[in-house]
Amino acid sequence: MRAFIAIPCPDELKEGMVEIQENIKDLGKLTLVKPENIHLTMKFLGEVDEDKISDITKRLEFLSDLQGFDISLKGVGTFPNMNYIRVIWVGMGEGADRITTIHSEIDRKLNELNFKKDKNFHPHLTIARVKFLKKKEELRDILQKNSARDFGSFKADRIELMQSRLSPRGSQYSVIHETRFK
Repeated sequence: MRAFIAIPCPDELKEGMVEIQENIKDLGKLTLVKPENIHLTMKFLGEVDEDKISDITKRLEFLSDLQGFDISLKGVGTFPNMNYIRVIWVGMGEGADRITTIHSEIDRKLNELNFKKDKNFHPHLTIARVKFLKKKEELRDILQKNSARDFGSFKADRIELMQSRLSPRGSQYSVIHETRFK
């Protein structure tokens, strides 16, 4: 099964992200992330044997000892850069350092199960993937205008191990395991 670890984003904070998606959707061939699928990926696992799931969840037990924390969603950016845009994302303000620390610990613990460590983790929520652009300058203008936008804040209270099923209608996510913070 295809799996990843994520912190869910509350629906009430997705309104501004959907607004940006509406503004950019006709600027090229973009795949917009469905609002219900917008999340903060802590680690993408890829294809995982089902018999490995219990080992993964055991490695994630340390998360239940962590305190919940505040995350603020700020700004819009791109990967790999503004000249070659493949992913459009919403970034983090408050909580980014905490997310990075938790990610490093998840990375370390799952490396024990032979999952590769992430080289360049950057906390974000993907809102679109870009195949090609027809109006690159217009997209850059929209992104620049939203580069410091405040999308709101929420309290991270859990991390979820998710299954991703690919279909012609797009990815469908389901929770395999949930770990709540204190």
